[in-house]
Amino acid sequence: MRAVRLRTSYLKNPMGMDITKPRFYWNCEGGEKQTAYEIMAECNGKEIFHTGKVVSDAMTHIPYAGETLQSRDIVTWKVRLWDEKDQPGAWNSASFEMGLLEESDWLAKWISGDYKPKKKERYPVDCFKKDFQTKKEIKKARLYASARGLYDVCINGSRLTDFILAPGMTDYRKRIQYQTYDVTGLLQDKNTLELRLADGWYRGSSAAYGVTEVYGNQTSLIAQLEVIYTDGSKDVIATDGSFAWSNDGPIRFADLKDGEIYDAEKKPSYQGKAVEIMDSAKNKPHLQASNNVAVQEKETFQPKLLIAKDGTKVLDFEQNMAGYIAFSIHGEKGQKLVLKCGEVLDEEGRVDLSGIQETRPAKGWSQMDLIKKLMGAPIKGATEVTPKQEINFVCSGSEDSYKTSFAVFGFRYAEVETDIAIKPENFTAIAVYSDMETVGEFNCSNPMINQLYQNTLWSMKGNFLDLPTDCPTRERLGWTGDAQIFFYTGAYMMDTAAFFKKWLLDMQDAQYKNGTIPAVLPYQGVDMMYKATGVSVGWADAVYLIPYRYYKRYGDLSVLEDCWDMIEKYAAYLWKHLGMTDKKAAKENPYNAYTYEKGVHLGEWLEPEKFRDKEYGAQAKHPEECTAYFYLSMTTIGEIAGLLGKKEIEAKCQEYAKGAKKAYHSLIVESGKLRTNRQAKLVRPLALGLLDGAEKEDAEKELVEAVKGYAYCVGTGFLSTPFILPVLADAGEVETAYKMLENTKKPGWLGEVADGATTIWENWEGDVSHNHYSPGAVCEWLFSGVCGIQVEGENHFVIAPLPGGSLTDASASYQSIYGKVSVAWKKEEKNISYEIEIPANTSALVRFPDGRKQTLGAGKYHL
Repeated sequence: MRAVRLRTSYLKNPMGMDITKPRFYWNCEGGEKQTAYEIMAECNGKEIFHTGKVVSDAMTHIPYAGETLQSRDIVTWKVRLWDEKDQPGAWNSASFEMGLLEESDWLAKWISGDYKPKKKERYPVDCFKKDFQTKKEIKKARLYASARGLYDVCINGSRLTDFILAPGMTDYRKRIQYQTYDVTGLLQDKNTLELRLADGWYRGSSAAYGVTEVYGNQTSLIAQLEVIYTDGSKDVIATDGSFAWSNDGPIRFADLKDGEIYDAEKKPSYQGKAVEIMDSAKNKPHLQASNNVAVQEKETFQPKLLIAKDGTKVLDFEQNMAGYIAFSIHGEKGQKLVLKCGEVLDEEGRVDLSGIQETRPAKGWSQMDLIKKLMGAPIKGATEVTPKQEINFVCSGSEDSYKTSFAVFGFRYAEVETDIAIKPENFTAIAVYSDMETVGEFNCSNPMINQLYQNTLWSMKGNFLDLPTDCPTRERLGWTGDAQIFFYTGAYMMDTAAFFKKWLLDMQDAQYKNGTIPAVLPYQGVDMMYKATGVSVGWADAVYLIPYRYYKRYGDLSVLEDCWDMIEKYAAYLWKHLGMTDKKAAKENPYNAYTYEKGVHLGEWLEPEKFRDKEYGAQAKHPEECTAYFYLSMTTIGEIAGLLGKKEIEAKCQEYAKGAKKAYHSLIVESGKLRTNRQAKLVRPLALGLLDGAEKEDAEKELVEAVKGYAYCVGTGFLSTPFILPVLADAGEVETAYKMLENTKKPGWLGEVADGATTIWENWEGDVSHNHYSPGAVCEWLFSGVCGIQVEGENHFVIAPLPGGSLTDASASYQSIYGKVSVAWKKEEKNISYEIEIPANTSALVRFPDGRKQTLGAGKYHL
């Protein structure tokens, strides 16, 4: 038996991490059962960790317990396994490298351009340069870099693409990520280091209203290139005031959302000098390794040319995505090319941005103007729209090549405005997202369901860019509700372990003193709006739901430990704000002490228009949703407390959970409010375990009637859509679930597919964003229901497939943290056959639809 898929802290051979007590992971290959393992680790030719033979079947979360790790350490570790016959297998190895662990390791200074930025004024990209020589044989060279803004690096004419849109997104007031690059192979005797600095999330426009300067109006960067020679000596090229600077290069404007203005005639002169930034001890940013997968360029697409009714040329890349465009063009000097990127076309065949754009003052927002806008007041004076999603290119007169550097768009189409003859084959769309491994595959006999799966995967790709955003266009914000709803689905599709570890740090950074979190994080300005909506149930619950679901999927108890303070503070907030707002209603409610509704709550949000509440916002009360989620919070936080040995809090949560269930029963069941055709109101109590016995059966029947009465269309909104198919299946209504899944009418998932969607729409009507991943959470059921793959615990699965509907076959595989598990079923006349593969060192309980059960060990089975 051999260890494969070796990982360190969820990462494959990570470079520049700052986790000083990493953990080791592997899967097993060959043999059936791991009975023991042995790990050895070396650094600089010296053994620093050796477990000896450990009798255990564990292959995840194995802690490093060797010598204290130091900055720049390169550690090679290897592992061998013993199988069920107590026979040792071959060694397999992996590595990790430490970054700069101490503040004193940073010799570089923060530098900026030599100008004093004016508020609300936009500036060209800053360019920095340093020439240096290396005269000895190089052993290794590492570049460490970060920015308040976005940076990229070019060494001797080669641009580094290890991390796109570096340093990624955090709350810059509290923590800034840095990256580590291996640049050994790029260095020569004479070298030129060039860095560019753009506004990015730090100074550029953000959120729906295009607010700028969220973190400040002076961008800056820091970089340190360390060259280690074979004789042991070392050179350090560190940013300081000696770096040449200018902002007269080709990128005249760069904004993550609005786009770039690029003048190919211009080259940076580097006639000025960089200015060192002197931060006070209070304002000095904390540099931290990202310990995460990098944002990278991924799939590429060539367009076909469309002609709008008025003759406008439009490039159709035939896949909605988040990314940017590269092209080559030969125009006369000064000739211009404008590309306007968008997700949809209007009736005339031109790019239509109306569903994603907002209006802002042309001179930028003042705080008061923004508050007035949020209160519904019109904007005075000249205005403009955002996001523009435009590339404005000026030709040099020679053959020009261009690729976007500091912007990302949500688009399928690019409208072309130019008098230059263009060739579609000279344009390429490049998808950009975090480099998460694809771990799930699904396929079935219905090609439209397969397309739904691909649409969801592409919406995930389009929104997982160092943080989980809601859409890559209008807002591009890390909405908490979207992330918690989609967590299990995303984990089936791609390896999100490192990605969400990073975002949970963002969540801890963002938590307010009262225990709540903003509705979007990291911080993106407009705090008044996102702080108020942050308490909303379904959104605020991400505080405990994401750590809990992370633990359930990856078996990582340390996540619960790391997040416990945050979770406990939120529980305290809930306990402090119980009771109904209306004093008369509170007095008449026998369970007022267990009822929750205070604060601003979004409710079900985005049900089909037929079912939506007429009132949203601060005045709307949602005692049904709120009390249901209070019950969920108490049961879940109570379970977390129990896992962590917090017995007093566990007991308190259990008490509140019992009370919340009674309160919900009093408010909803006894009042007859479950007699409804609103699917969401029926799905929620069933999914969250609020009903038992006859009441549960009645609600299930009512739900089936509501589904049939709506012609098997989807009537749920934001919070309940992920639950509806599992709830129907659990009620014994598998065929009803399939009829809803396979329905091609709108509102419904395949209704979007029938309309040609290549990603998931934000709402059922399809009149706003066309790239919101959260409604695609239905795809969790394709794995856990249709093919029945469920992670049950350490080294163990439950396989419970549910054949049904018009499907004649279905298959799914999931590369879990414990190994790759696969399930396929096929209908042949009256018989159903199953192909199941269980990975080495695991077991599975198989539950067949006819009630049969069978326990399987590792291996391939035809059943």
